[in-house]
Amino acid sequence: IAHGPLNAPHLFNDFIRFFGLEPYLFFKGLVTQAITWVFLHGNLMHLLFNMFAFWMFGSLLESTFGTKRFIRFNLFAALITAAVILIYSLFDPSTYHTPTIGASGLVFAILIAVSRLFPNQVVLLFFIFPMKMKYFAWLMIGIEFYALYTSNNQGISNIGHLGGALAGFLYVSWINRSSGNPKTGTWLNKLRQEWEQKRRRRNIRIIYPEDRQKFN
Repeated sequence: IAHGPLNAPHLFNDFIRFFGLEPYLFFKGLVTQAITWVFLHGNLMHLLFNMFAFWMFGSLLESTFGTKRFIRFNLFAALITAAVILIYSLFDPSTYHTPTIGASGLVFAILIAVSRLFPNQVVLLFFIFPMKMKYFAWLMIGIEFYALYTSNNQGISNIGHLGGALAGFLYVSWINRSSGNPKTGTWLNKLRQEWEQKRRRRNIRIIYPEDRQKFN
């Protein structure tokens, strides 16, 4: 990050250091960074891409969880992702003084959560190739592991992406175990059934007796 919108490089960089997640400053006591870092982005394209992915997958997850649980999910994902970045920085000195910003970790958390809730939901890879969510999620995780040591220090926090993926996996695993009921099925199964019912209702059209002649 060089200049920022005000063409004041030092002011902008200090702003990113203060509100982004920089392990050195966090361990010095600036613990608010564990939340504030997800609201900052490096440029307009970074923001637009994350918000598009957040809307595309997050809207499905919000309709499944409900707004309050969806907010709690994102808070959990932000904290877990931050924890992964902080722990990783203790073993990688190059990231210890480097601030991390952006909602990419939340996007990966949502992606993994959706892939576990709706594994057979079809998405378009590169907007062209149809692929089931469960395979798409594993592909993205594989790419992030591969890129971890090749691009993590080139402006892309792959460890942040993997941290978000871990958060999504842990959250769904936790609610699955804590809400499971062998007699009525798991809480997640109920959510899947409700979502399927909502989708079916959209295609149902009620025909009243007086309207029958119109369709004969």
